[in-house]
Amino acid sequence: MVFSASASLKKVGSMILLTLMAGSVVLAQNTWFKAPERGITSWKPAPNWEHGLLSGNGTMGAIVFGDPHEETIILNHDQLYVPREQSSELINQAERLEEIRELIKNGQYEEAAKIPVEIRKAAGYNDDRDPYMPAFDLSIMQEPANIQQYVRATDFETGEAITTWKDDVGKFQRKLFVSRADSIIVLSIKADSPINCKVQFDNRPVEWNQWSFVNEHIDEMTAEAEGMWLTYKSKFKKKNKGGLEGYEGVGRIILSGGTAKSDGKSIEISQADEVLILIKIRPNYNYEQSLIPQIKEELSGMGGSYGQLLEQHKTIHAKIFNRVRLSLSSKAEDKRLHTEEILLRAKEGDVPLALIEKVFDAGRYNILSSTGMNPPNLQGIWSGTWTPAWSSSFTHDGNLPSAMSVVMPGNMPELMKSYVQYHQRYLEDYKENAEKLFGTRGINLPVHTTTEGWPTDFNEIWCLTLWTGGAAWAADIMYDYYLYTLDKDYLAKYAYPWLKQVAWFYEDFLYEGANGKYVFNPSYSPENNPRNSSSQAALNATMDVMLAKQVLSSVIEAGEVLKEDKSQLKKWQEMLDKLPGYEVNQEGVLREWIWPGFEDNYRHRHVSQLYSLYNHRDADIIENEMLRKGAVKLIEKKLEFRREEGGGEMAFGLVQLGLSAAHLGEAGQAEEAVNWLSSRYWSAGFGSFHNVGALLNTDISGGLPAVIIHMLAYSGGNNSIYLLPALPEDWKTGNITGISLRNRITLTELKWNEREVLATLESHLKQGVKIKLPGGVEEVYLLKGAEEIKLKVTNREIKVDLPAQTGTKLRLIMKKQ
Repeated sequence: MVFSASASLKKVGSMILLTLMAGSVVLAQNTWFKAPERGITSWKPAPNWEHGLLSGNGTMGAIVFGDPHEETIILNHDQLYVPREQSSELINQAERLEEIRELIKNGQYEEAAKIPVEIRKAAGYNDDRDPYMPAFDLSIMQEPANIQQYVRATDFETGEAITTWKDDVGKFQRKLFVSRADSIIVLSIKADSPINCKVQFDNRPVEWNQWSFVNEHIDEMTAEAEGMWLTYKSKFKKKNKGGLEGYEGVGRIILSGGTAKSDGKSIEISQADEVLILIKIRPNYNYEQSLIPQIKEELSGMGGSYGQLLEQHKTIHAKIFNRVRLSLSSKAEDKRLHTEEILLRAKEGDVPLALIEKVFDAGRYNILSSTGMNPPNLQGIWSGTWTPAWSSSFTHDGNLPSAMSVVMPGNMPELMKSYVQYHQRYLEDYKENAEKLFGTRGINLPVHTTTEGWPTDFNEIWCLTLWTGGAAWAADIMYDYYLYTLDKDYLAKYAYPWLKQVAWFYEDFLYEGANGKYVFNPSYSPENNPRNSSSQAALNATMDVMLAKQVLSSVIEAGEVLKEDKSQLKKWQEMLDKLPGYEVNQEGVLREWIWPGFEDNYRHRHVSQLYSLYNHRDADIIENEMLRKGAVKLIEKKLEFRREEGGGEMAFGLVQLGLSAAHLGEAGQAEEAVNWLSSRYWSAGFGSFHNVGALLNTDISGGLPAVIIHMLAYSGGNNSIYLLPALPEDWKTGNITGISLRNRITLTELKWNEREVLATLESHLKQGVKIKLPGGVEEVYLLKGAEEIKLKVTNREIKVDLPAQTGTKLRLIMKKQ
């Protein structure tokens, strides 16, 4: 049997032409394939890895191109960060902190920002982040033939990436998933005629400008085949204490019928009825001791068919994914569109409701599939390049918080463990950062991390060692888990100790200014500079004030629950009272820096001065008319910038705008953010992008579903629940099920149309809540069986007592338009 690459490529070209001519009819006629109810279909193979179909179990991932005859599947593992040289000690910025502060006070911002660079150079501190890398490729070559039907798909409910086609040889289907139950990658090839193919592991191709990096860091890349086994080994050149030395992978081939032979590189299969491949990748921390025999033994002990293995996986994956479901009553014909078609329509200005439903599902699916031992890195768990942007790090000034923002409201609380444990791993590094960078107790979290907690990415322009807010932002994410679950053991063991460390940092870092209010110096508003300054170094960034206020408020609240010493609580309250108040500028827009002389710079991708509105309903802003209007005006200024940029780079900035607008009750602004996010930042495989049409990033995979949820319902302080706080006019009818609210409440269903709203709430404990109603409510009824009890509405609010473990149903009657 001879496989011709050139012939296969020609057939793929003809297949694309045929599919383009046939459009959606191809899908409708393909009886070998049923489109997933919750998922996506595509009419052609991925042009590059960023458009591949995604599957993962949080630890291992796969990117499926979907080429019928020359398939490439890129395999990933969440621990594969290439070791680089690490310094023996961190730079000591604290020794010159007073000099930095004095320069900033005197307006010498550029000079202040140069000092950490001088310290770095003098100390020979050249640390850079260990970059994330792909493991290896699985290549599958099948007999080339003329394509008659084709579709590729991802089923979000099962985690399967599916490629189906009919050609002159027969009907074929390849299915792949990454099992959460068995921690293996499972691939099945089926056909209605005998299967002839060749399979092998391959090195991920190296581009010309990547060879210097690969040669410097990779010692071995070896792919072999013997009998019914594929193996792969890779060894790193650099070794850090306790760090990764390499990794190994094994593939077991299981045939139904047919024969196979190996040439040492590949396995050639003839006349098989079905091909099943089981793959496991494992990091190696002692490369002299091969893990391949152990992996082979584990794979040999795994029995069962593809269907049985899939069922074991689905009991875990589908249980989490299916907790939440969104419907905006979209058109049936729009739901059937391939990704290429629906995205093209959206880019032309018409954003179908079916697209919003699909990206909502895709986002939750991507976050679920890429959260395992680690939270999602910039690319989630998927990579097809040796040199990913920003090393595919965990980026704490926006990207990772955006990715995590769907975890709790999106009812996937078990994923929070990955985030907390990642930070616990590097806690000692964070403590050293606080001491060596700022001369304080407590912790400091740098902007970027991968396999260590020290800062690596800073220079005189990007003065990131002057940022103090990372640990406070992480504290809010960790504490929010407690607000949702009310788990006191978790609060005592994880969230409260972290909160205290951040509060202690502020105790030592902040100092009083002439007006008796605290001064944040140095201060940094990611990644912006005032319009009248060329430096990002500044004083009193509004975000820094918001972060400190949030931490101090939370640590006091948590301290009261855990019976903290009253003198400590009093000290934190006194600090809270000394924080500067928020301000608006001469245009009435919320200021980004609370310091005289700094001019706001609206033309920037970040919107850091809205931080306290991302995840919460900040009463200090919303209940102050001047500040509230200032926040709304700021969102409009930022949206104007986005319109001019055609969406622009850094999509999670739109997440920040959307969440803030939702909490301000600005439905139009929130909808615009959702429409931008839905129409411009998704691949054909429905991975999410950082920029319009490019650069795979998972941040909006978490952020966009979070915006949509918060537009429909969220819980605020004082046991308040907001129903339909920012419902767009175009979302006239719909429902959402299973979203989580704080205080152990689930909104099991929220259903609306233009005349009524039905809401069912279920609380794990008996409690009273205040429900904030949408505008236009005429009457509210509590439903008890066939009985309807009319409730008193005061200032668009009702009070309801929720019993434990029992659904409470409400019916809202809307005024006629």
